[in-house]
Amino acid sequence: MSLLRSSSSWPLLEVIINAEWEDTMQITQLIIARRSPTGAVAVATFLIDLACLGVKDAYGYIFPSEREYRRGLRADLTSRQEMMEIELDCAAKIVQEAIGYAKKLGFRPHKDIRFALPVMGVTHPERCDLDVPLGGPEGKPFFVAGPYDNPERIMRILDRKVGPGNYTYLMPLSPESFFFEDDDFDEEWEE
Repeated sequence: MSLLRSSSSWPLLEVIINAEWEDTMQITQLIIARRSPTGAVAVATFLIDLACLGVKDAYGYIFPSEREYRRGLRADLTSRQEMMEIELDCAAKIVQEAIGYAKKLGFRPHKDIRFALPVMGVTHPERCDLDVPLGGPEGKPFFVAGPYDNPERIMRILDRKVGPGNYTYLMPLSPESFFFEDDDFDEEWEE
């Protein structure tokens, strides 16, 4: 943790975010990377739900080298989605606004944010003129249940904070719904 804290003064290597971050129906992925004078790279990652839950996940890492960072975490992330550069102050504003919105709804940021925030360092979100979209398409909270969420708990909190009917939710199909018995199909579907 002390190395992560000291990384806040290291020069920025990059700040990247998924290109479709303004679509609140998608999870926003944000990376802040700083390079030490000895070549190590400190990285903060944020998984952000702008529609409801705020910072769903966050991590702070130290990679021994830029090469390991680029070939590992960065390569994995950029292979799955288009990423773009963003100003550090704008990244901080996105995180700050997501936390504030979620807090009004009764949700706290992921506990490991304490490892990611030191890497962010000193920021000035007020200097960023981006409008950060919050909530779902109708302007009200939109909860999409993920594999690690507790939907019943989240919906109880939303009921208490904004009232039933004042938010939208989407629940995934149960894993069992993807399995079929042989006799579930009509003969016309057989080859």
